[in-house]
Parts: sequence; C-alpha cells; structure tokens
Amino acid sequence: MHPLLRKAIRERFGRLNEVQTKAFREVSSGKSVLIIAPTGSGKTEAAVLPVFNEILEEGLKPISALYIAPLKALNRDLLERLEWWGQKLGITVEVRHGDTSAYRKAKQTKNPPGMLIITPETLGVILTVKSLRKHLENVRFVIVDEIAELVDNKRGAQLLLGLERLAEIVDFRRIGMTATVGNEEEVREWLKADVIVKPSWRKNYRFHVLYPKPGERDMELAKKLSLSPEIAARLGLLWEIVEKHGKALIFTNTRQFAEILAHRLKVWGKPVEVHHGSLSREARVKAERALKEGKIKALICTSSMELGIDIGDVDVVIQYMSPRQVNRLVQRVGRAKHRIGEVSEGYVITSNVEDYLQSLVIAKHALEGRFEAVEPMGGLDVLAHFVVGLLIEYKRLPRERPYEIAKRAYVYRDLSWEDYLDVLRVLEDARLIGYDEESGLLYLRRGAFQYYYENLSTIPDEVSWRVFDAGSGHVIGRLDESFVMDLEEGMDFVMNGRSWIVLKIDDEARLLKVRESKSLESAIPSWEGEMIPVPFSVALDVGRLKRELSFDFEKAKRLLKGVEFSEEELRRAFREIKDEPFSTDRDIVVESTPKALVIHADFGNRANEALGRLVHSLLILRYGRVFSVRSQAHAIVFKTPFQLNPEEVKGYLYQEPESLEFIVSRAMRDSHAYRWRMLNVAKRFGALRRDARIRRIERLFEGTVVERETLSELYHDKVDVRKGELVLEMLNRGTMRVKTELRREPSTLARLNMTVGGEFLLSGVLERDEILELFRKRLLDHEVVLVCTNCGWHSKTKVVRLQNIELRQCPRCGSKMLAVAHPIDAEEFLPVLEKVRHGKPLERKEERTYRKLLKAADLVDSYGFEAVLALASYGTGPDTAARILAQYKGDALLVALMERERQFIRTRRFWVDKKENETGNSQKEV
Repeated sequence: MHPLLRKAIRERFGRLNEVQTKAFREVSSGKSVLIIAPTGSGKTEAAVLPVFNEILEEGLKPISALYIAPLKALNRDLLERLEWWGQKLGITVEVRHGDTSAYRKAKQTKNPPGMLIITPETLGVILTVKSLRKHLENVRFVIVDEIAELVDNKRGAQLLLGLERLAEIVDFRRIGMTATVGNEEEVREWLKADVIVKPSWRKNYRFHVLYPKPGERDMELAKKLSLSPEIAARLGLLWEIVEKHGKALIFTNTRQFAEILAHRLKVWGKPVEVHHGSLSREARVKAERALKEGKIKALICTSSMELGIDIGDVDVVIQYMSPRQVNRLVQRVGRAKHRIGEVSEGYVITSNVEDYLQSLVIAKHALEGRFEAVEPMGGLDVLAHFVVGLLIEYKRLPRERPYEIAKRAYVYRDLSWEDYLDVLRVLEDARLIGYDEESGLLYLRRGAFQYYYENLSTIPDEVSWRVFDAGSGHVIGRLDESFVMDLEEGMDFVMNGRSWIVLKIDDEARLLKVRESKSLESAIPSWEGEMIPVPFSVALDVGRLKRELSFDFEKAKRLLKGVEFSEEELRRAFREIKDEPFSTDRDIVVESTPKALVIHADFGNRANEALGRLVHSLLILRYGRVFSVRSQAHAIVFKTPFQLNPEEVKGYLYQEPESLEFIVSRAMRDSHAYRWRMLNVAKRFGALRRDARIRRIERLFEGTVVERETLSELYHDKVDVRKGELVLEMLNRGTMRVKTELRREPSTLARLNMTVGGEFLLSGVLERDEILELFRKRLLDHEVVLVCTNCGWHSKTKVVRLQNIELRQCPRCGSKMLAVAHPIDAEEFLPVLEKVRHGKPLERKEERTYRKLLKAADLVDSYGFEAVLALASYGTGPDTAARILAQYKGDALLVALMERERQFIRTRRFWVDKKENETGNSQKEV
C-alpha cells in the first residue's frame, strides 16, 4: 500500500474493515470485483481505495478511473467523501453530467481528473467527444455504484453497451457495488466481475410488526386532527416510538403519502420534515441538516433515503404501512445503527389486516435472507441508440460489427441476428443510418447526431400537465404525462390527498379541467406508477399464513419465528376475516357483489395484472366494455354495472396456460399505458421525433419491432405472464381451487381492495355527517357577488360572510331584489341592467341573463341563506335551485345539492359546448 494512502486511512477511520481488506486484495491482484454488503459497510471506500492505490503506485495517467452512479446516487456526500480522499492523495476528483457548465467541461478536457464521476448517460456523451477520447485510452478502472438501481431497467442495458464501446478503446477492470440481492451470481455475470466480495458476518436486524388498536387517548387525538380513531392510533404509536428511540427515519412507499403524513404530524405540532426525490435539492439539504443537527426528531422519506446520504446516526427506522418487498425493508431498516456489529432496529406500523399479514411475511423473509432477485433487462430500442453511437465514433463499420460487440454484454448475449436486422431496418427507415451493399458497411446519415443526443436518457421525458380546478378557477398542480395517459373524462383520481373528477382533457394545451369529488373509493391512486409491486413469493406466503391461521394458530406462529409481533394482534387480525371469504396459497375466491366483483388471489401485483387482463378480456367479449379492472397484490377488482355470476367468472380462470400471453397482449394494446410506452419506445428507436404526438400510435407500428419492444417492456415492468401461466397450470392440475361467493354486501377484504388501497389520513371512508360538513364548508368558502337587480350595486364576498347578514335590502337603494351570482354572471348582468334602466331593447341572450338574476333575487328573498347555498353550488342555476329549494331543507338540501353537483359533473362533457342547457340556464351556472 502506498504510504500516502496508509496515512489517509489512519486519519479517516484507523484501519480497513473486512470488506475493504478483501476488496483491496482482489482488485490489487488484477481482478474485476462485485462488492455486496449492507448499508454502512464502507462499500464506497472498498471500491475506490485500491483504485487510488494503483494510481499512486503505477503513476497512472488521467483519466485513470470512471466512477459511474445513478443520478439520484450522485449526492454531495459521495462527492465530498471522494474529494476528501483525492485531496489527501493528490488525485483530482471531478463530476461531469448534464448540468456541468461548458467552461468546466472544457477545463476537464485540457486538464482531465484522475477520477471522473459520471452517470450512465454521460458515458454515452464522452465516448463521442473527440477531445476526450485520448484521455479515455488511459482508463484502467470503471466503478459502478448502486448496481441494483440499474440491473432491472434500460439504463442498465445502456450502461453495459457503453462499457463494451469503452472496451473497444481500452482494457479496464470493473468494480461494482450493491446492497444484498437475491441473485448475486447473475449480477456478477451482468457486470462481468471475476469474484464477489462480501462480509463473512451477517447483518443483524430486529423487526417489530405492529397492528395498533384505538384506545381512549386516541379518541382525543382523532377529534383534534379530524382523523378516524384507527389512524390516530397509528400516529400516536409512531410518535411514541420516535420519543423512545430518538432520531428516526420514517419511510413511506410514495412521495404523495410522505407529504400527507408529514402534514398531519406538523398539524399535531411534531418536529418533522419531509424528504423525497420531487423536492428541490435545497429543500432536501435543509431537511437532512435539520435531522443531523437535532432540530427535528424525524425525517419522513421515500426510497431516495435508502442510499448513503450522510444524516448522522439514526437510532430507529419506522416503516409506515407494508414495505411491499424484502429488499426495501432491509435497505431502509439498515439505515438505523448501521455501524458494523450493531443491530438495526425497525418498526412496521400497519393499517389493515392485509397490510399486517404482508408485513409479517416480509419481515420473516428478511430474517431468512430471502431477498428478491433483480431481473436484468435489455431492450432493442437501446440497441438502436448503441448502433448510432458506434457509427458516430467510427463513421463506417461492417454490418456485423455492432452485433458482435453488443452480444458481449450480458443482457444481449442471446440477441438473434433477425432482431438485430429488424433494428437496422427501423434506423434505415428513419434515415438515421444507411447500408452500402457493395462494401457491406453501415454509415451515418443526416439527423443521426440529433437523434443520438436527444435520446441519451432511456427515462421518458415527463411532460407535465396543468390541473385546473373549474370550481376555484385556479391551477392546483401538475401531473406527469405517464399518469394522464391512464385518465379519461369522467374518471376520478387522487391528488394532494383529495379526489378529483376529470371534466375535460385538453391535449393541445396539456390541461386537465377537474372538479373536486368526494369519491375516494373510485379514485385511481395518483401514486400508482411509483407504488412498489409486491412479489409473487411474498404474496403466496401471505396466502399460506392465512391458511395456517385458519387451521392451526400455533403452527402459524412458528412460521413467523424471529419476528417481533403481538400474539393478540395476530389473533385480532385473523378474527376480522375468518368468517368471510379469503384466498390462500391453495384457494382463489371469486366474490360477486351488486356493484363489484373481487377475485381474491395471493399472487402479487404483476401476476394478478396478467390474470385480471385475462378475465377482463373475456368479460368484454360477452358483455361489451362496461367493466373497469384494477389489479392489486392480493386481489383483482372489477367495477360492474350489474351483479355477475361468480360461477361464470370461475370458468374464465380455467384457460389453457398457453393462451394467456396472446389474450393479455391483445388486451394491453387497448390501454393508454401501452400507447404511452409505445410512444417512448418509438422515440428511442428514432422512428418518431421527440416532439411527436400521435393519438393512435398503436396502428402506426402494428406488427413491427417497435410493438414487440413495447410489449417486452410492459411484461418486464407491469405484467408477469409466466407467473400467471403458473397459476393457470396449478388450476388445471387441481393443486389450486376456485371458490365462489354471491353476496349482497362486500366482505372485509373485498371492501379493503375496492377502496384505493392507500391511506389518506382522512377519516377512512367518511361518515355521511362528515361528508355533509365538508361539502357545507366548501360552499361557505365559495366566492360570489351580491348584486342589486334594481340599481346595480354589487359586492364580491364569500358565502360565509352572508350567513348572519339580513339579506333583505340593498344598502344603496333599499330594494329587496338582491341576487347572489357567480362573478362571471354578475359581470355579464351589469351592462344588461344599464340597458334596461335606459329603456334600450335587449337581445335574446341579454334577456336570458337579466331574467336569470331576477329569478335568483326572488329565491334569495323567499328562502334567504339556503338560497345562497343553493346558488353557490356547482351546476345549480336559479331554475334548478328553485326546484330543489321547494322540496328540501337543512341536511336534506345539502344532500340534494351534492347529488346535483355529481350529476352535473358526470353529464357536463355531453353538453358543455352548447350555449344553453334544456332549462335555459347558461353553462356557467355555479
């Protein structure tokens, strides 16, 4: 070891630990190495110190090493640590990515650093920069950080092809780092490492899985925060754990839920901050610093905090609701007391019986070391980009050369010559490359450079859509295009913890016009895209646990040995479902209710997606497109216009396994998700320009390699056809059976899966009185204009201010004809009134405007404040208000107005372009 490095190690942490020593020995002996170790094991130093040592010992020229990290891992802590080592050793360490200034890039070309930190995308850039090419010939090491973040997606495929392009220039060793994964050998082959280095010791964890029941004190908190007692109990327990242990990380599964949970705790007055990938860097740094300095007690975060960000010592990790995967739980809990030899302690606070049983199984799998495999992913669209990149480097190449280089990469080892030729055809049709048959050479064409640099990232460009609330007249936020692709007019979705109904989708303006609805049950979770899928193995073991609980409680307890849980909570959880239908690892249950059909099936999100699309397709064939379907980890839910015969649906599940892929692929072609994926795949192929927007894209690429790649991507990410086929095989063999239930009311588990599955930290399913109170509060907050229909006096105000005012006469002229109107209606009325007062004739439209406000004034005079409420509600003009006010009073009036709103929103899109509706009210009735 070089003396400078020995001195720096003593200063930093005394001596190398076991993993660092092993890695140093293997790398120094000339091997490529994969380092697998838990969080806090010193993986970064294990990877870079032998590299720094060789740079010093051999006097290697820059750029000697490339350090490649996923973008979100490029945090300042990593850079600060590497720069510290570089300063101590006299080796320059610099970063280069999309945000690096032109000045900095030019400087790196003239005076290259010893180690350059880049992203996978940056590698694709520097390989084509002539002035950097001579420096790349000096690279002796490529270090790849957070490999598990790359293996199972197209960024990883792009990286592997980039490394093969680099291997055409120079011979180098590969060093990879990852947390524990379920397929270590495959990841080693993916990286092309010679050996795996990992610690001889096993990291110790203590997992507590909790299912709290509300007590007396929770009732007070529930009242204070307007929550259900159950949610109050979870929040109370959560804060008890924080107080007991000290500094805490609280993990949620989605960014949206992190925001909601943080908001509720802040309202309670607790010192917390939120941390997730959508926040600005400044906001994240501020939150990290606040925890490190003890200004707050807990940080509420998502997967962005699984990585090695320096936030000081954490005493405990709390997972709010099931972590959904073993790897996630271990990564997250590993942040607590992550020094070698310490026991990392984590609590999982669960929200319902399914959540609880799933969390118990995941904790048990974690203790047994049963980690999920990361599935390597290739991609023919990524291959197309690689071919163009090679031609930018070499100008002309024999047609077989890109094929030979690509096949050296693990994910393209089985690439067929036919698929490769299909890729070349797409590139030729797009006029990006050409092929000279005489010479047998591929060559570049005009447009290739633009295509290459526009498609450096395999992550789709997310165009955001504005969400416009028609009620308030304000833009309330933005949604990613990938989410909007799953919406249609009349559908509900969730945003900011509230549900909204889509009134209109404006493609040109990229605008969603929405109105708040109270239908939490029918809303699509807006976090669906980021929700972590539950694996087949976990879901199946939840089924096994339910089966054992129903036959032998003591045996079921033994299945969970090592996990910290309360026997009483386990008994209570099973009591909630034991007298109702539930699935197991041997039973599927088809439960039919008047408005929904639920297939209880413990196969995880992706396998259930395949089975759900199968049944949905067969239902459509018989009844038409009158059903919607949503697949979850333990159930497939169909919304139905009538009660289905469960025996009929049972028959649909007994299909030949070989037919599943065909039926699913046909079904997926009709989905918005398919069209959105195809759009992005076609752009990555160069078959479409980046700014192209085509509504019926599936017709354009039917039967092409673009279609094949789109389906392949969906199978990898969303739909597990192979596991679906396994289920069908078990049904046909008789090792799995289907039970049926015809019910008037849904069972506990059916109701659980019919709701959105997330937790809004509202009062769960709202009681009627709570809904009416929310509706009333919204009406009171509505802005209206009080107008005298006699003299034109007017005043803009909120409905609440009119509640206790005598609405009897105009303050200017004393007239009793005071109307309440929407601001736009009032604006239209005033010039019309002027014409009336001057005796001028009115046009037909003006006459309607005049009569409308006269009728509104008459209603206010007759019904007082109740008329104000009616006229302030959405879609209720004077004619409709008169009909409702004549029939209803008090709470009944609010119910009628709510129903009118909902009906108006549902039907609005069929007549919104008409000037007037059938009753003569303008479409602006509010």
